[in-house]
Amino acid sequence: MRVRTAVCGLAATICTALPLLPAPAHAEPLAPAPHDVQLQIDKQLADFPDGVQTSPNEVSYANGRVTVTFVSSADEIADACASDAYCFYDLPNFGGRKLTYRDCGGNQSLTDYGFGNKTSSWVNNTKHMVEVYDKDVTPFVTLWREAAKSAAARVSTATDNKADFFHTYCGA
Repeated sequence: MRVRTAVCGLAATICTALPLLPAPAHAEPLAPAPHDVQLQIDKQLADFPDGVQTSPNEVSYANGRVTVTFVSSADEIADACASDAYCFYDLPNFGGRKLTYRDCGGNQSLTDYGFGNKTSSWVNNTKHMVEVYDKDVTPFVTLWREAAKSAAARVSTATDNKADFFHTYCGA
């Protein structure tokens, strides 16, 4: 009886320890990670096909005046917003995907690039004022104003993930 108990105990220990052993070096992953950057880019180009992949983590539109930058995890932060650009971030604290504009184009739609209702933080590194709107309500409403050379690491709870388009005041 003691031998049988010892064998069963040893078997349980081995079975419990097996999942902790490393996989063989030649093992292939079964499926890509959910935040795989190339998968995100492929989906972006399928949903918004006017873009071109211009780096391992970026898709450009309008001859580079608009870019979407992808990150590999929700905790990762995209590169800082370029000077003379304004950026919208998918997550608070400038995290997640980043949508960058490098022009002064009056009204522009975030939805044209898959960013409708997706902004939680922003940076305005231009000399222009930007007004951001929610068009999902009638009449549409101003959510916030971005002064020149300003930023918000977190938009208010009332405006989080509601931005659809913006207007840039391109005066001198």
